[in-house]
Amino acid sequence: MFLAIAVKSDHTALRNGCDEGADTLATLSAGAPVTIRFALSGGETPCYKVAVEQNGRTIEGYLPASEIDGLDQFDQDRREAATVGQSAAGVREMMNAMPAIAPKSASAREAARLIESSQPSRALELLRPDLEHSHDPNLFALAGFAAWRADQARLALDYWKTSLELKPNAGLEQVYRRVLRETAGDQSTERLVGMRVALRYDSAAVPAETARLMLAALDQEFTRVSAELGCAAEERIAAIVQSPEAYRKTVDVAEWNAGQFDGRIRVPVSGRMDDSVRRVFAHETVHACLAMLGRWPAWFHEGLAQKLSGDSVTVAMRAQIAAETHRGKLPRLENLGPDWSHLDAAHARLAYAESLEAIEMFYENYAQFGIANLLRNPDRLASIAADLDKRLGL
Repeated sequence: MFLAIAVKSDHTALRNGCDEGADTLATLSAGAPVTIRFALSGGETPCYKVAVEQNGRTIEGYLPASEIDGLDQFDQDRREAATVGQSAAGVREMMNAMPAIAPKSASAREAARLIESSQPSRALELLRPDLEHSHDPNLFALAGFAAWRADQARLALDYWKTSLELKPNAGLEQVYRRVLRETAGDQSTERLVGMRVALRYDSAAVPAETARLMLAALDQEFTRVSAELGCAAEERIAAIVQSPEAYRKTVDVAEWNAGQFDGRIRVPVSGRMDDSVRRVFAHETVHACLAMLGRWPAWFHEGLAQKLSGDSVTVAMRAQIAAETHRGKLPRLENLGPDWSHLDAAHARLAYAESLEAIEMFYENYAQFGIANLLRNPDRLASIAADLDKRLGL
């Protein structure tokens, strides 16, 4: 399953940008394996953000297409994987940072609960009176998460900056820098408010009438998904649509990624509303719904998101699953890992196919138990996953 993507020539410079004058981060040898993060359009020579292993550490930088072998295969796999390339890793990454905040007061603990149950505006209102006279870095960090989930990124950055000034925190510093980068490249300033979703969009990339169609589709998909899964939104979900170029600049994900839920639904669009966009909206809405209902493993998130957005395992992918199982190369569901956002396209396609196959088996063999019942009884998931592993031949 490893793609033959590698450096073409000896003494190739891995740079911190696409320009020839950009600083050199490392010098690479011919044949050095390369993992492609994403492609950058524009300029005379196509350029790729890549990751390479050197001296026991991962270095990320940029290479021109002329210095990479195996791009034809990469482009083919990228096209084939694009319909399943949505990740819930972003929200897991952000929410996993919250336990380290350790809220002390009863109001802070309640605010943390509200944030995790997708009620960030209420959490922010609860915290604001305490912030006026507080010097507690944890409180400001928590307020930052509330503001960020409420799609108030600049306010979140202010709170996090205060928290970091009061007490350094490596995890929070990483989140702060990530959101700072995203905010700097985000031109989505126009807003529309629907019944279930608040949409923010870039008017240069999405006409106002198209944005209204997108908002209607998001509302419809949330109504459908929530009826299936049993989630209820106490507050509107934030959704952001951007041009593909702006999305790549603000979200550090693999080239095959077609959207993500990181506490907000984020989708790159090409200025039109069609069935493919609706499917991505449905996929990310499932992630948003599951986030309201607790914490779930990646395979469950991604399999269910595919299922409810209308995907099915193809004959070819089912044959590949069987072949990888026979070779002993297909991992158990619990071993698929929490973050698929930087898998190469071939491994991503297989991981998504396995997770969708598992969910389809659940619907076939646990119809009487039902998905909504499972979501109300999360303690049953481990035993069900073990049974699905057996049905997959693992």
